[in-house]
Amino acid sequence: MSLVRFSSKAAAEVFMLEDHAARLLQAIGKEAEPRGVITAVQIPDALARLRGAIRAEQQAEVEAAARGLPTVDEDNDEARERRANHVSLDRRAFPLIDMLEKSAAKGVDVLWGV
Repeated sequence: MSLVRFSSKAAAEVFMLEDHAARLLQAIGKEAEPRGVITAVQIPDALARLRGAIRAEQQAEVEAAARGLPTVDEDNDEARERRANHVSLDRRAFPLIDMLEKSAAKGVDVLWGV
């Protein structure tokens, strides 16, 4: 599995596994191409979409728990394994959100590449 590097003149580089990066790029409406850019003009929309995806994931977890479906918090073997391997979208996205916010403040683009 490849690493994807996000870079901006406003923040330190962020590296993540390709499938994790693809999930975040999809959430902001970008294709998971080997290289790409989120322009400074696109950053506010990208942040809104990413935060919306985070809220949707959190709401889905709450609804699953309300319906009695297994969640990452239940105490059984399957849930324990899921909990051990689960990284929520808000945690996964935090470094990219930070980079996007810093880039928006300085009016610079965010680039990514494999």
